[in-house]
Amino acid sequence: MLQLLEESKGDLVAFRISGHVDKNDYDIMLPILEEKIKQYGKINVYAEMQEVEDYTLQALWEDLKFDFRHAADFNKAAIVGEQKWLDWLTIAASPFTSATIKHFTLDQRLQALEWIQTIEE
Repeated sequence: MLQLLEESKGDLVAFRISGHVDKNDYDIMLPILEEKIKQYGKINVYAEMQEVEDYTLQALWEDLKFDFRHAADFNKAAIVGEQKWLDWLTIAASPFTSATIKHFTLDQRLQALEWIQTIEE
């Protein structure tokens, strides 16, 4: 399930991923991201992952297609979660985007929100 968080304001899209994630979740989330990109040019993304049970291949495919199409449309991305593979994901994604990507643990949630909302000069 993808859930839009109340911290989503301006050029920040904040969402929580939990439980079962499928293509329907992306059918809801991707238009929100597309609209923000149209409105602001470049956006920041806060993605919190809690107790993700499974991620369908269709959902992963939708995510990858979107990410490649919009690789230059992100300033920063904060990936929040306890899973060790998130460290790997942030490293693996870096060559494919101009965004600064950082991984935070769930205990560092407030730090992640502060970092994602800080304007870099």
